[in-house]
Amino acid sequence: MEQKSAYSLLEKILVLKRCPMFAMVNTSDLQPVAAIAEELYFVQGNTIVGEGDIGDSLYLIKNGTVQVSKRVGMHGSTVLAELARGDCFGEMSAIDEEVRSASVIARETCSLLRLNKDDLFEVILECPHIGLELLKIFVKRLRSANTLIESLSCKSLQSQDGQE
Repeated sequence: MEQKSAYSLLEKILVLKRCPMFAMVNTSDLQPVAAIAEELYFVQGNTIVGEGDIGDSLYLIKNGTVQVSKRVGMHGSTVLAELARGDCFGEMSAIDEEVRSASVIARETCSLLRLNKDDLFEVILECPHIGLELLKIFVKRLRSANTLIESLSCKSLQSQDGQE
């Protein structure tokens, strides 16, 4: 992981505006957020966050793609999502500081902005509609997880039916 400070404030604001959570926020209100956002770079194959690690940050994807996966069983994993420019991840751990529920790996070289928990809370207190957008992200991902669980349950039932 390599940190660079070459981003201008304006470039960071543009990255924030691409994320649904910040899209409706006035550009002038995003200046303090952009000022505290840390820029990070990851090369293809690098683990950005690991399942089971303690987390405290939200990440926004400026460029590149990442893969979100979860361990299944003793030796396998399943892909939960592929995220790209404008998407965010890490929001659960940024809220509750619990262990990460999944791993995120760089599928290609990518650049990210990171907001730590304390900074994110300050932003939400100053702009409550950002908190509402964060809730929308939670709901969307919960619905996706429910669909995946239903799909896996159906496959399990089908394989059980085939064995009887």
